[in-house]
Amino acid sequence: MTEKHKGNKTGKFADRNITRSDAKKSVERIFIRNLLASAVVICVVGGGVLWYRSQAAGPADDRMQAETAAAAVTVPEAGTGTAEVASTAATAAASAADTAATAATAAPAVPLAEIPIDFKTLHETCPDAYAWIRIPDTNIDYPVCQMVEGDQLFYLYHRPDKTDEFAGSIYSENYNKRDFSDPVTVLYGHDMSNGSMFQNLHFYEGRDFFDNNKNVTVYTPDKVLHYRVFAAYNTNDDHLLLNNDNFRDPEVFEAFEKSILAGDFYSGYVNEDAPLDRNSRILTLSTCNAYDDQRYLVQCLLVESEDGVYTPEQAEETEE
Repeated sequence: MTEKHKGNKTGKFADRNITRSDAKKSVERIFIRNLLASAVVICVVGGGVLWYRSQAAGPADDRMQAETAAAAVTVPEAGTGTAEVASTAATAAASAADTAATAATAAPAVPLAEIPIDFKTLHETCPDAYAWIRIPDTNIDYPVCQMVEGDQLFYLYHRPDKTDEFAGSIYSENYNKRDFSDPVTVLYGHDMSNGSMFQNLHFYEGRDFFDNNKNVTVYTPDKVLHYRVFAAYNTNDDHLLLNNDNFRDPEVFEAFEKSILAGDFYSGYVNEDAPLDRNSRILTLSTCNAYDDQRYLVQCLLVESEDGVYTPEQAEETEE
């Protein structure tokens, strides 16, 4: 029997002949190619995770996003298969997405402020009450009403529940919006001899009280507005809003601000350093004084607005 040749084949199949060294190199090339493919998959998935977190969690979580992305694209140890790497990366991406969604839901963009006024119950008897004003160290702690249509002086002689009352209510006219977003919002109240309504505004006629009692708080159903008193003075009884076309012209508004800071009034006090500009929001509290042709005004600058939410528990805690 003729012995088969065990050496290298010749002819048209000769190009298939490989050595042990060549085979080893081929395997290494395949492994490196798979490893690079795995890294690409992880980079794509990691980038997707980073994009999702940036959309869900917002710019405040940039550092956490970077750390998550860096962890996602860590190159696996040698010997890990492509399918295993892709599965692990997909699991990590899903886990990161769940974490981002949970964080976005748990952390509100704006801290909620407590609103201690039960507006829902208040509206049952006082449908036109849209806000509440409080000034520390005074008796001023009242709902604020507004007639949207009809007699704008209705609450001058009616309680918030619309019953007749000489002392009336604290109110605004419909020249102002109810969200206190106008350049100047004017609230009116009687100067009652028993100290009710806006009588205690006259406390600001004392320099010591003016210097040490600056805070005024206004609550609405959805926010808390913090004001700071910067002027208190006697002036004429001109209608502040109508005489200035509701301050729609920014130049008219700025001129009005400058006149206050310059002390353009009969008597009173003003903080000349108050940071007023055309973007300011001024709350003007208006009441009578001893003269029929004058008004006494206390003016406050909006310094902070907090979004809030009312809960009955908050109201109970405040009452206690």
